[in-house]
Amino acid sequence: MLKACSYCGGIHEGECPKKPKRNYRQEQKSATRSRIKERKFRSSQEWQRCRQQVLERDKHMCRLCLAEEHYITVHEALDVHHIEPLHKAWAKRTTKKNLITLCKRHHHLADQGEYTAEYLKKIIISPPTIE
Repeated sequence: MLKACSYCGGIHEGECPKKPKRNYRQEQKSATRSRIKERKFRSSQEWQRCRQQVLERDKHMCRLCLAEEHYITVHEALDVHHIEPLHKAWAKRTTKKNLITLCKRHHHLADQGEYTAEYLKKIIISPPTIE
């Protein structure tokens, strides 16, 4: 079945051929202490519970798709994005006001700095509604 690719934006079946393969062994060897700390946190029960609560708060919808494009993403994996990154705001790692549900495409754009923290925080103030 053909699907829209969240990585390259094209349409194809299966894994994106343009997506580079990760070298997990190399990443593990060269990881900094803070990176190891972040990975450990992301696999913790604390994060899994918090992530689930944010997904439920946002009704399992990408808040940027809803706010900007007025549509709901269906059958697409969703991420919970830290508005202020973990390495800069460790104390806010489970603060709901610092977390937002995003689709893969918007998560990538947010990580690249396409959206300001102020804008993302403004979006999560009100609950998601479909007009």
